[in-house]
Amino acid sequence: MKQNQNTLHTQKVILNDKAFFLDLREAKNGKKYLVITQTKPIEDQRYERIKMILFENEIQKFSLALNALLENFTPKEIVQAPVTDAHIAKIRQSHPKAYQPWTKEEEEVLIAFFNEDKPIPEIASTMQRQEGAITARLIKLGLIQQASAA
Repeated sequence: MKQNQNTLHTQKVILNDKAFFLDLREAKNGKKYLVITQTKPIEDQRYERIKMILFENEIQKFSLALNALLENFTPKEIVQAPVTDAHIAKIRQSHPKAYQPWTKEEEEVLIAFFNEDKPIPEIASTMQRQEGAITARLIKLGLIQQASAA
């Protein structure tokens, strides 16, 4: 799949005969958005493509819902790869405090940011942690609720 000039980062996931492309893009006005594209072969070397676009103001709610949903899977359904030193080092290039224990002071800052209605991506950037870590800590602190199974 050809990469657009406004693509900042791409992740590709191959599952059986399908491929998923998660593209973080930047619009001309500087706003970021996510494009999720599913491709699968249909016939004669042609592919069906299905796209979903999430704009900057939609990402936080989508991320919270997805994280909460994923926590309802059992370990049999989601197999997490072991966290290696190399993986941690790579993540810490963009999130220096990733995988470090939370301090009481950091939790207080997180609570203050949450009470100021700061968006999770902004909190994560300021606190040098991943968005998933921010969401998980907010759940642990009881500030947001984990979605229950339907």
